[in-house]
Amino acid sequence: MSVNSGKRIRVVLLWIQILDKLEPFYKEHGEFFFTARVHTGGETNEYRLPEQGHWEISDHPRFNKVDKIDKILFEGEPGDELVIEMLGEEIDKFSENDHLDDYKRVFAGDAASWAARYAPGDEGSSDPENMSNWRIGYEIQLLD
Repeated sequence: MSVNSGKRIRVVLLWIQILDKLEPFYKEHGEFFFTARVHTGGETNEYRLPEQGHWEISDHPRFNKVDKIDKILFEGEPGDELVIEMLGEEIDKFSENDHLDDYKRVFAGDAASWAARYAPGDEGSSDPENMSNWRIGYEIQLLD
């Protein structure tokens, strides 16, 4: 029997922030899309964000964040392990797409210990949500 039998969680993607638009200086923004994967209990949920097209995001501090995404990536009974992955690409018309740093985080054990908001800076300088060219914020909620 799993340590998480009878427990339910929800994983919600809150926001994405671009630190490097991966485009020449004369282009004001990059065109980005992301793949989100959550694997737990033998089940994998995968989403493309946005569902169609792309987000135009600058690396200028006033315009570099896609806020209030509030996308539920998983809701249900977790297994003994939860894996969250995010992959990002900047679309190039005349060459291969540029890939952002891959994000992957593995949670194990009691799901109650996973329940928190995860964002850059909440775990010090080596925070996994603070990558070299982008950042991510999400929440794991323990449901009643």
